[in-house]
Amino acid sequence: MQASMRNAISGEVFPLGDVSLIGRGETATIRLADASVSRQHATVRHEEANYWVVDLGSANGTFVNGSAIAGPRALRPGDRLQFGKVVLVFEDAGSVARTEVLDDRTQISRLPPQPIQTTPMTILVGDLKGFTAICAMLSAEEVAGLLREWYADCDTILRRQGASIDKFIGDCVFAYWHGTELEVRARALKAAELLRGAETAPSSPTRLLLRQRHGLSLDCRVGLHLGEVALGSMGKGINTALGDAVNIAFRIESLTRRVEEPILMSAAFVDGFSGRVFRSCGRHQAKGVEQPIEVFASESGTSAQ
Repeated sequence: MQASMRNAISGEVFPLGDVSLIGRGETATIRLADASVSRQHATVRHEEANYWVVDLGSANGTFVNGSAIAGPRALRPGDRLQFGKVVLVFEDAGSVARTEVLDDRTQISRLPPQPIQTTPMTILVGDLKGFTAICAMLSAEEVAGLLREWYADCDTILRRQGASIDKFIGDCVFAYWHGTELEVRARALKAAELLRGAETAPSSPTRLLLRQRHGLSLDCRVGLHLGEVALGSMGKGINTALGDAVNIAFRIESLTRRVEEPILMSAAFVDGFSGRVFRSCGRHQAKGVEQPIEVFASESGTSAQ
């Protein structure tokens, strides 16, 4: 039986696909006609044995069983998800969650949370430029298909380069490598360039449709940085990497639009790098970062379109 969301008040059932966009906008897979719901409020993504919900920076937040989520959250049958004022219940008859009987009570088995540890990492943040405008041109099914294809590309490219994918946040991917050695940074830069090259993948029917109908292709912008990162359990159902280095990586990615370069790197990332020539794109003030950030582009990398 396919997993679904059921409206707790009306009883309306919404089947879930591999990627389901929840929101008030016309492109939403699960469209909730309520003013408290953002146009692109959240996504529910099927990965391996679980369904994951991710808030997309909505105005009123996304809640699971009354608690606001701060990152991807794995769902269990019966979970109550609140989007604005709308409550949906997650239902999955095919759930593979293991159970065991303890003291005559059935409980869900859970792995112990990963302890928090600080470790040096190389960080990649990729984001699709102009994705909101693209969504307005496509149907809900086409948006879901486009995200599904892009998620698959990210997963293949990043894992082949040895990265761990921390999370997808709508049209953004956040990944990291353990270590900051030159070899690790070279793999990260290679992954960034491959993500750029995947934009015009000829095997993608949705992207082909986008090019033929609107003359557009996906434009993945990438920020690369390195530093000490706290990795571990940040709360119930949330395991992620956090720290100032992560924040800076996101800010570097956002600067790609300002300086019109598709891939930008920090000074720490390019320090000591061999076999490449990097050009400084200047120092820029970024939101939430006290000191200006100097960013670099690769002279031999993929240029902006």
